[in-house]
Amino acid sequence: MMRYTILSAMLAVLGLATVGCQDHQKELAALQQQYNDLQAKNKDLERGLNQSQAQLEGKDLELGAARKQITDLQSRKPAGATSGGKTVIVAGGGELGPEWEKTATGATATVASDILFPPGKADLHKNGEAKLKEIVATIRKNYPSGVVKVYGYTDSDPVVKTAKLWQDNLDLSANRAMAVTRELTKLGLKADMIETVAMGTNRPLAPNTSAAGKAKNRRVEIVVLK
Repeated sequence: MMRYTILSAMLAVLGLATVGCQDHQKELAALQQQYNDLQAKNKDLERGLNQSQAQLEGKDLELGAARKQITDLQSRKPAGATSGGKTVIVAGGGELGPEWEKTATGATATVASDILFPPGKADLHKNGEAKLKEIVATIRKNYPSGVVKVYGYTDSDPVVKTAKLWQDNLDLSANRAMAVTRELTKLGLKADMIETVAMGTNRPLAPNTSAAGKAKNRRVEIVVLK
């Protein structure tokens, strides 16, 4: 009888040990699952962080490009008073029209190509001739011995409709600048005091992403050095 009692007790202890071992294994399995879940979340966080860093680097590049464009524009901005769309009074009581900006070395007149030329052409129309006549009168009155530089610019749209006339935008800007130069000499400015420069799509005043921006970039700048 005693033997059966001892044997029963031993079996009971063994059963408890087995149950305890199973509970321990379950606990280990649960901990392992938690660890795996944390690793997966950590990888997701790292992936999100890498994407954020890539986006941040992209924004930094965009910001750097914007800063460079601002710096370039500021470097070209005339020192002293500017027109702001209003007539500028210069030394000696002379007047410059609304398209003019006073600079440290003289003045710059910016005229939209849409005022001077038909679309895609380099032949001055009547409005363009009238505007250049006003500009020449201003130059002869305020800067009679000034050196003149004529810069032609275009937007970034490729030449399509008039592709038979021009090789590219640089070619178009060159011919427009030359047309303005010829008109200036016709109106009385000395040819040997005028320099003609083709700029094409370089130095845009505005992004070429809208019709308004493109219109600003299609222009002729007449720079007078006193």
